[in-house]
Amino acid sequence: MIFPAAAAQAVTGSDLVIVDTAGRLNAPQLEKELADVDFYQPTKVVIYTYSGEYDDNMNELVLAYARSEHPEWISPDGQKWADGLFVFALDPDGRQVGTYFGDDRTISLDDQASIQEETKADFRAAFWTQGVITGVKKAASLINRPWYASPAFIGTSVVAGVAGLGTWIGVVAVRSSRREKFARELERGDRHLTAVTMDLDMTELAARTLPASSSFAQRLEQRFHDFTGRYYGAVEEQQRLQQLTKKERSRSEAPDQARKYADEAAEMDFVDDAIVNAAALLTHSATWEKAWAAQVEPVREDVRAISSLVADPAAGPLASAQALESFQATAEAEMERLGAGLRDQSIAPEAALEGLETLRGELSRLLREHSRALIEVYAKSNRERESMEAAMERERRSSQPRSGSILDTVYAPGQFWNPISFSVGYSAGVHKVESARAAASSSSFSSGGSSTGYGSSGGSFSGSGSSSHF
Repeated sequence: MIFPAAAAQAVTGSDLVIVDTAGRLNAPQLEKELADVDFYQPTKVVIYTYSGEYDDNMNELVLAYARSEHPEWISPDGQKWADGLFVFALDPDGRQVGTYFGDDRTISLDDQASIQEETKADFRAAFWTQGVITGVKKAASLINRPWYASPAFIGTSVVAGVAGLGTWIGVVAVRSSRREKFARELERGDRHLTAVTMDLDMTELAARTLPASSSFAQRLEQRFHDFTGRYYGAVEEQQRLQQLTKKERSRSEAPDQARKYADEAAEMDFVDDAIVNAAALLTHSATWEKAWAAQVEPVREDVRAISSLVADPAAGPLASAQALESFQATAEAEMERLGAGLRDQSIAPEAALEGLETLRGELSRLLREHSRALIEVYAKSNRERESMEAAMERERRSSQPRSGSILDTVYAPGQFWNPISFSVGYSAGVHKVESARAAASSSSFSSGGSSTGYGSSGGSFSGSGSSSHF
């Protein structure tokens, strides 16, 4: 007898809620990675982080937060978690992880423990985002898993001489997942390629009007010299992918081919925006002000973010923090001067871009000095210092370019540092060192058994869920 494979359901759109009150997660990465995670039935995934203490009752705190801030996470009778819900909770400071389930999504305590255990290697290394991704993926493989997909049934089937059943089911599920990933990547690529197509004439005209004397224009032309060839290559690849049969879309290489096509289309979409902006700004055309805003706003956001950075108690009276505050005041004035000079044409567009480049370069230098000062205060050994430096460097290099930014287009990713990626990198470095110290000094942060109670404030609440330390 053949059993049909359960339909896989991707975590998309409103099915994912991220409440990162602890401020440790990379939300764009979570959204991207979890878009490829398939559940057996449509499931709303809630990721909730907070900063607590080691001795806290996580179950009680998560329930209290849900009751006060998100009552929709609770069943109408107030006694259980809402149907269709999976809550993944993380307390990076209290070093606890919790998993909670709607009544129609509940799994055994052993399976709950297996989800939590799966995350702990990442969490102990302060890889908070990756740990959450790992946990959600593990949960997706267990929640509402059909009985014929369980290891026990597959094992029994082998003994009974029907081992091919489990294999067949697994193959069907894998092929279905590949087709879904293929479709998502193809749709992403089509969306970007449509934008490129709509702007193609304007982009080609803009590229022809770039002034040859501009160093920025010269570097953009290097990015554009094969643009037309790349575009028609992408169109051909789009047509090829669209014509693939269901069987061909199920093959192992199909999702990767679609992803490469989507990445190529997205990169062209990014470059053409910068070319159009550069042509408008460098020739001082009628739309130059819009083009200038696309250049200066990212810098202005970075400069404003300095306030939060230096307000951190860790910055203290450090000279590097004072240097950043001083730079903030002068940078604001400089951006106003550049904009005014463009308006009255006392400053050439090329010089204005060079001014922004100087500001971003100086901010990067000051942030580098500040990182060294903070690390020197916090790290107690060369190993800790190197660990923190590596975490901050990794975050700097992963900084995402801003759409339409000429500077972000002509320079490689990570050329310029900004306060947001700085803060994320420093936090990751600190917690990596904290984890290493805890592991080396004692077993006080070692894994403990799962806790299922909701404490005195939980009342008669009996929702499925548990938590444990890492």
